[in-house]
Amino acid sequence: MLDRLTKALQARDDLKAWSIRKMVSRGAQQYEMPATTEARRHVENETYTVTVLCETPDDEGKPGCGEGQMTILPGADIEQALNEAAIMAGMVHNPPYDFVEKTPLPEVELADPKVLDDPDSGMRHALSTLHDTTAKVPNVRLTAAECFAEETTTTFLNSKGMTGEQTGTRVHLEWVFIAGEGDEEVETFVELDRRRFQDLNLEVEVARRAQYATDLLSAGKAPDYQGPVIIRGGTLADVMNSQVFKILSSATLKYSGETPWDIGKPVVPGEVSGDPVTVYANRALPYGTASNRFDADGVPGQRVMLIENQVLKAWTARKQYADYLGIEATGAPGNIELAPGTTPEAELLAGDHIEAAEFSWFNANPVSGDFACEMRLGYIVKDGKRSAFKGGLLVGNVLTMLADVHLSKETGFYRNYAGPVAARFNQLKVAGG
Repeated sequence: MLDRLTKALQARDDLKAWSIRKMVSRGAQQYEMPATTEARRHVENETYTVTVLCETPDDEGKPGCGEGQMTILPGADIEQALNEAAIMAGMVHNPPYDFVEKTPLPEVELADPKVLDDPDSGMRHALSTLHDTTAKVPNVRLTAAECFAEETTTTFLNSKGMTGEQTGTRVHLEWVFIAGEGDEEVETFVELDRRRFQDLNLEVEVARRAQYATDLLSAGKAPDYQGPVIIRGGTLADVMNSQVFKILSSATLKYSGETPWDIGKPVVPGEVSGDPVTVYANRALPYGTASNRFDADGVPGQRVMLIENQVLKAWTARKQYADYLGIEATGAPGNIELAPGTTPEAELLAGDHIEAAEFSWFNANPVSGDFACEMRLGYIVKDGKRSAFKGGLLVGNVLTMLADVHLSKETGFYRNYAGPVAARFNQLKVAGG
């Protein structure tokens, strides 16, 4: 199929450029009920995504460029699909740009040997660990669980001579806890995505989530509060991956004039009173879920310094918008990497504060950075005592809070984030319920 597609594209003289992305996925899935396995199955999938560029001058003869894309399944009518992609491209009149030229690709660690060799065994072990660890926690029971393990091999080639192949793995685990009995029950849903089984860190993660479920039973009302707020672990990873950095550092928004950021200028308003903040967009992070050797456009994976000491250093740029701005294409943003601070985590946790343990969903405005997000669970730490609360809104701005933050020197890795395991934001607001 790949050879047929390539020959069909090479035979056309109406295309300025083209690319093919072949993706072959194989995976295993297991569904669990409290006392039995509900189902097991294996899945396979093969698709071909063809992208074409056509020259599309306007009515006055001004040069233009259009892009069309089709996803093709094995056995489909190739000529019909290519005709439809070309028609689609012919209706678009963007400024001219081109596809990626031939260039070396980095080696990036993307695949778990356990998934490649025996995904079923890995799933059984993960689910067994989930059951066994939950059984050690009083007053918490597991009601349902699902585990998926898959590998995907992506082959890329384009008319400029760019070629590449990469194999990555994905492990997805989700489950439901119920804590308490009768009218005093709390349900908790947990979802984890990683590239490797070992990065699920299940014994620690299950125990932590079970404790959260138990604490929700006795949690009080959210307070009205302003002052230091600590965010840790996977919750901090969610905050840092809230799209604000990726959107505002995008060359697409720079070209359209929608981002207020500019190279060499601070990204935070006002004076910096906390730690210097340095952020990388990193598609070469080992086993990061947003890592790759090349992205959908064929741009090689790389580590790009976005922000250094709260100052913008680079744009993340697809090839199209890199051509428009006359800069290097960096490709998709990828994972967020945050440079560590110098303060031990234990020191950050000292003194009175609130910890935002879990959000219902952290959804900051991707352009302004403003947020008012519901906390599913938080803790008030006062005079050495720790008490749980639920509800209430954490209110602030992602950029403003980075001007007054202290970061732990200890670091961790959480799916699509690498960096400090804890951050103490010194001036945030909690609106109680």
